[in-house]
Amino acid sequence: MKELVNKLIDKNKTISTMESATGGAVVSAITNVDGSSRVLKFSAITYSNEYKIKMGVDKNIIDEYSVYSMETANEMSKKISMFTTSDYGVGIT
Repeated sequence: MKELVNKLIDKNKTISTMESATGGAVVSAITNVDGSSRVLKFSAITYSNEYKIKMGVDKNIIDEYSVYSMETANEMSKKISMFTTSDYGVGIT
């Protein structure tokens, strides 16, 4: 994670995360790196489908592909990035 955080700092880019089953493990790893506050805008743990949907994830994608699918993770990435206006979004189911 140190390399990721340093690259984001060097490029003056930001990141936000939306996690589910990982329960915040990814954002925890990011925040354990010095300087991460310069790049991390926001993190959400949307363990329930209800809150994924409230954050903008299309219910139809969850229903069609499952909550554990790459399609749902991609949708989570897009929605968290849009919600926070960060350069990058990370969605992990």
